[in-house]
Amino acid sequence: MIKLMIFDHDMTIVDSSYAIMACFNYVARHEGLPEVSHELTMQYIATPIPTFCEGLLGEYRPEWIKLYRSVSEKYERELIKPFEDTIPTLTKLRSMGLKLAVVSNRERPSLPLQRTGLAGYFDVIVGAEEPYGHLPYKPNPAMIQELLKHTGIPEAQTVYIGDADLDIITAQAASVRAIGITKGNFSAEEFRLMGAWKSIDSLSELVPIAQEDAVH
Repeated sequence: MIKLMIFDHDMTIVDSSYAIMACFNYVARHEGLPEVSHELTMQYIATPIPTFCEGLLGEYRPEWIKLYRSVSEKYERELIKPFEDTIPTLTKLRSMGLKLAVVSNRERPSLPLQRTGLAGYFDVIVGAEEPYGHLPYKPNPAMIQELLKHTGIPEAQTVYIGDADLDIITAQAASVRAIGITKGNFSAEEFRLMGAWKSIDSLSELVPIAQEDAVH
C-alpha cells in the first residue's frame, strides 16, 4: 500500500518552462543574442544549465548564471503556475490519507511552493539546503533517504513522481517505486525502458493508482 507520494517540483507539479524561457531571454537580450522560443526551451527542460545555455544561446559562459539568477525570482514569481490538475489531485490524495512530500534539486523549494500556494498541501518539503541541511543533489538518493528516515515510512510504501530520467534514477537508487510523468521531454515508452514502475500523462492518474494499490 502506498502511504507516501513524493513529487519533483519543476514540470511535475508546476509549469516552470515560461519562467525559464524568460530568464534565458533576459540573458540573450543582455548579450545581444536572439531570443529563444518556448518550443526550444522545452527541448532542454531538465538538462544541466551548461547544456541549456549551449542549446538555447549557442554556448555556455559561467557569468551568464549570475545574470540568470538576478532575474529568476522575479520571473518565477510571475510565471510559475501549478498545472491545472495539480491542486485537485493533491486535495484528493490528502483526503485519501496519503502523506505528500516534495524532493527537488532546488536549494529551498519551499519558497516557490509558497508563492504558488502549494506549500500547504505537503507534509514535508526537501531541497538541497532544507530542512535537513546540505544534501547532495539528485540523482544521489540522499534527499529521499533522509525524508524516509524522518517520516518512518518504508521504501516499499513510497513512490516518487518526476518528469525526467534523473528522477527515475534517483527513485531507483533510493529503492522506491518511480512514476514518470510526461510533462517534460520523456515519453511513456522511455520511462518504461528506464525501469519506471508506471508512467502517467496527468497527475490525476495518481488517484486510481493509489486506490488500486490499496486493494492489493
